[in-house]
Amino acid sequence: MSFHIQLTEGIVGGFKPPTVKRVIEINGDPSGGFVQQSTLEGRDDYRVQNGEITSQEINALVTDLRSTLRVLPTESPAGGEDIYGFDTSIHIQTDDGFEWRNGGPEGCTHHESKTKPTEEQKAIFQELISKISGVGQRFAIKSVS
Repeated sequence: MSFHIQLTEGIVGGFKPPTVKRVIEINGDPSGGFVQQSTLEGRDDYRVQNGEITSQEINALVTDLRSTLRVLPTESPAGGEDIYGFDTSIHIQTDDGFEWRNGGPEGCTHHESKTKPTEEQKAIFQELISKISGVGQRFAIKSVS
């Protein structure tokens, strides 16, 4: 099963579109994966780093994300509000049809969501952010020119 995971920090805009501060992308399959982390440095310059992730690490992450995200709500309408309040979006898609995303592909607008997570769900979402960020920090260590 191949997959794509993306964590995006900087999804809430105002009069202007959101400023993306960091993007971590993880792509792969059960045999291993590739991690790329782009971090905003300055006004519009991104430092890009990448690396490989082991099959053991990636399988544990994908399994955890799939099982946890299945029970977490997303905003309604999609992309309307940052319901978790961390200015961060997680998107996962697998080739077997599983997909979960909070925040729209272009960030969040200011339309109030009909769906609101509990404080416990917000804490779980924050843990997932930490896990994905940890993967970016541990494995995306080679600078890309």
